[in-house]
Amino acid sequence: MKDLAILDLLSDSSLTALAKRIAGQNADDLIQEVALVLLEMEEEKWLEINEGGYLRWYVIRTMINMATSNRSTFARKYQLNSTEGIEFDDIPDTNDYNSAREETLVILEGILKTYHWYEQDMLKSYFKEGSYRKVAAATGIPFKSVGNTVKKTITKLKEDYNGRIIKLNRSSGISSDIRRDTDDRPED
Repeated sequence: MKDLAILDLLSDSSLTALAKRIAGQNADDLIQEVALVLLEMEEEKWLEINEGGYLRWYVIRTMINMATSNRSTFARKYQLNSTEGIEFDDIPDTNDYNSAREETLVILEGILKTYHWYEQDMLKSYFKEGSYRKVAAATGIPFKSVGNTVKKTITKLKEDYNGRIIKLNRSSGISSDIRRDTDDRPED
């Protein structure tokens, strides 16, 4: 039963496509490595993952870890982390760098790291997929639950960010009354 479930899962075309995106020409080897991990897994852990409904997530996470981790023998064997031979022509010029935006992103990432892992994953999935329905389809989580979680997380993130900015402004002596600064500007 376990063997058939693993074969069915690993022959899934969407997982094969993902493996190709992750490991390129080594996708078949990556799938075989994941199959070995699943086949060698203790029965108790297999039942927990399979019956818990997160086998697909486990397989995807394992594929990503195998291909991207610096400690992964798979990544080292196929030199997936090597930058040798890669051209960096399409890296944007640093003249367009926006340090204020970078600071904002650092603050938002710091705030987000303090949130529950489920909120983090739902928000990341939403930004990756682009819609609640796509996240619901990809994860098997009900559409309403995805929507509610993402909305609440975004609202909470906005509130926490605004609170952090007000605190930073007060501690650095910057006025929090923005209108006063903009009212003195000449009209165009």
